[in-house]
Amino acid sequence: SVVTSTSGSLIQARKRVLSQYRDWIRSSPTIVDIYKLDITSRTLRARIRQEFEKHRFVTDLQVIDILLFKGRTEYEETMNFWKQKSHVMRFFSNDPYQTTK
Repeated sequence: SVVTSTSGSLIQARKRVLSQYRDWIRSSPTIVDIYKLDITSRTLRARIRQEFEKHRFVTDLQVIDILLFKGRTEYEETMNFWKQKSHVMRFFSNDPYQTTK
């Protein structure tokens, strides 16, 4: 669990975003394993990157903080196994990166 806080500057927000991104990337093999996903860890990492890239040019600190909060919530729910496989796979609906093992 991480304490929710606001970013004081874009530099601080960037550090927080990169930290969250690293958490997701490092956890991708675990996520594939605990949910017994029919995708590779590499595919999951590509989809995670795609999601972060989608918001790459956001510069409003309040919006960044909201995205960080939502991302952290999703991460904690995923890692605590509070989701089912279908919830995780919904992340891949209509995704060009989806492949089978």
